[in-house]
Amino acid sequence: MSQALIRHLRLFCASPNVPPVRQQDGVLAVAGVLERAGLARLLLVDMERWGRNPGASVTNAVDQLAPAAHRYLIGGFGIALADTQIVELDGSGAFDLVCGLGDGCGLSHRPLCGADRGVRHRSREAFIAATGAMGHAMLQRAEAVGKGEWAGVEG
Repeated sequence: MSQALIRHLRLFCASPNVPPVRQQDGVLAVAGVLERAGLARLLLVDMERWGRNPGASVTNAVDQLAPAAHRYLIGGFGIALADTQIVELDGSGAFDLVCGLGDGCGLSHRPLCGADRGVRHRSREAFIAATGAMGHAMLQRAEAVGKGEWAGVEG
């Protein structure tokens, strides 16, 4: 299988019901795309982990953040938002799967479970078990950007 394309973008939501502003600290969106397979994953990281989020958290603003991040990072590949796995990494380090329940009530959060019994739910290991090499590369990008070590271009 071909190598995943990893892209990232910083988004800022002043409040949960305001459209996000690009390239400002708040939430870091990291996308992994395997275009030939039609597979996309989106990791929304609350930049509070690095003391860089004065706005709304991912949990509170996910209805605004997920569609915007998908549009900017994944939309051009022809992979629908409904076909994209979305995971939130909150300020405390817990991973949650973001799900649309199809009931018109927006997106909800469910604990990300590890495939193996020995893997703690909502942990980094659970995320990597669920996403494989693509998820590992996405986490590396998120950590580098969060710590200010990434010199690459956003988008």
